[in-house]
Amino acid sequence: MLRYSHITPLLAISVIVIGGLVALNLTLTLTWAEAHVHVEQAHTHGEQAGHAHSQENTVTLTDKAKVNIGLKTDEVDIRAIETVVPVHGNVIAHPKRQAIVTPRTGGIVKRIHFNVGQTVKKGDTLLELESLDLQIAQIELIEAASQQQSLVSKLTRLTEVFAKQIRRELQTRQIDYLQSLSELQELQTTVERRRTLAATQIASALEQMRFRLIKAHVELQLLENTLTRIETLVEKRISAQKELIAKQAEHKKAKNELADVKRQFQILGISEEMLEKILHDSGETPILSLLDPETSLEKYAVLSEETTRLVDAEVAYELTAIKVAANKQRALAAGLTETLLETLTETGSITSFDDISTNALIENYLAFVESSEALEGVLQLEEALRNANIILNKVRQKMQASGLTLDTINKIVQTGQPSAMFSVKAPASGQITQQYVTVGTTVEKSDVLFSILNTDIVWIQGEVHEDTLALLQDKWQIGGEVRIHVAAYPETIFTGEISGISDIVDPEERTVHFWTEIKNTDRQLKPGMFAEQIIVLDKGTDVLSVPLNAVIEDGGSRFVFVEYGATYTRHEIVVGAKDDRYIEVKGDLLPGELVVVQGAHQLMRAIAAPSQAIDTHGHPH
Repeated sequence: MLRYSHITPLLAISVIVIGGLVALNLTLTLTWAEAHVHVEQAHTHGEQAGHAHSQENTVTLTDKAKVNIGLKTDEVDIRAIETVVPVHGNVIAHPKRQAIVTPRTGGIVKRIHFNVGQTVKKGDTLLELESLDLQIAQIELIEAASQQQSLVSKLTRLTEVFAKQIRRELQTRQIDYLQSLSELQELQTTVERRRTLAATQIASALEQMRFRLIKAHVELQLLENTLTRIETLVEKRISAQKELIAKQAEHKKAKNELADVKRQFQILGISEEMLEKILHDSGETPILSLLDPETSLEKYAVLSEETTRLVDAEVAYELTAIKVAANKQRALAAGLTETLLETLTETGSITSFDDISTNALIENYLAFVESSEALEGVLQLEEALRNANIILNKVRQKMQASGLTLDTINKIVQTGQPSAMFSVKAPASGQITQQYVTVGTTVEKSDVLFSILNTDIVWIQGEVHEDTLALLQDKWQIGGEVRIHVAAYPETIFTGEISGISDIVDPEERTVHFWTEIKNTDRQLKPGMFAEQIIVLDKGTDVLSVPLNAVIEDGGSRFVFVEYGATYTRHEIVVGAKDDRYIEVKGDLLPGELVVVQGAHQLMRAIAAPSQAIDTHGHPH
């Protein structure tokens, strides 16, 4: 935008002459894809948004013309110009999103279900093998399972003999427990009766002490009031000194009485705070309710002779409770359950255990029937069965390592029928990128059959040269923001975070590798693509800025096209700091104004050659 502070008379005359000549072209119309694009040369525009526009720098477009040239605008705004460092890189597969498929057992490929380029889900059957090794392993599995079942049958028969001994012992344990429990209940009744009697005696004694406390407290208050009144009368010489001395003696006696009562309470461990609570009570609350309900009656044992008898009864009760607990533990060790003992306590009925399984009886009886011959036989068979189970589990694990599922292994054991066919499953979801086998191929367990790649998340591997590290300093770190540009999608900016930085310098390239993790749900980024990475180091301060692609350089000047309705005016600008998206502008642009970010070069051609027709692609002809 041109501004003139001084115009000489000669220059003014030249402008008038040129203006008159230009006015002769008022009837000329610029045809632009039949959209009537006009370059204004007949007059100057008025003030728009505070800017004065030169007539040589303004173009007016119709809506159709804007569409034809693909014109786009963006706002002038206050933005933070970031400190960025551009580096080159390339898209690579995420190491956690790649998988190779091996058969884990040798065999011959009989059928292939998926081929290169197809997408699979985790668990899909990729191909089927015919495996002699797998068939032999299944035979071993069936034999181990048969041996294990034979030992189970023998153990079952022997345990039936042992179960009869167990039932007799269990009944004895119940009787011992029930007798000790009955004794405990009788002692509990005695303790409760003596506790009630002791509590009554203690409550009576405490009530008498409360009465004495309240009486002493009231008498002391009355004497204090009387003493105060007499002291006042003596000072006024209305009462005699002799009367004052008598009242002081009574007051001292009442005070001593109250102190003596409080001391008796304190000997029992009752605090001053609790005494105040007793004094302020109306007297209707029982004394034991005012004191700590959790306090044992033994605390007030000196107040009741029955307390000693209560202690003796409690000791006897505790000893019997220990006996009950011991009998209970012996019963539990013999195989009785907590639920059964509770039922025994409630009903008093001895259980015969005829409906309890033999295995359960033996399992619970092993703790105390160590000398039984039947037990010895059971233990030997159990040892043999454990060894058989170990062998069977080893065979199962071997087959699982070969790729068979637990359901398949269990089905083989149940049917007893081995099969030479084996299905190779996809270990992960993704696209098959490589296939190394065809039908009829003989493979070993470690051979690679397929490569599977999932590109929902990819890495961009970048290289930072040694001389660039000084720019990055400590601002380059894991989790830092990175913007990605690829040639295939020039208008798309992908955003990711740095997931790893190498600790070493490549000795040949003199570069440090780093990796940026990108979400790629649309799978636009393909491993192998070249990428331009913009490492964001600092957000910077807010300045007036425009998109970088809005600025055009022409010779030594820089300018933008500003939109005012259908009119686009060239504005020269002074630029400052920039990043990969925006550039600081200094001048008379205002926040909120729209600048052209696409189509600016067509506007330049229209200004440079207003008499030429322009086609829909912006080319003069």
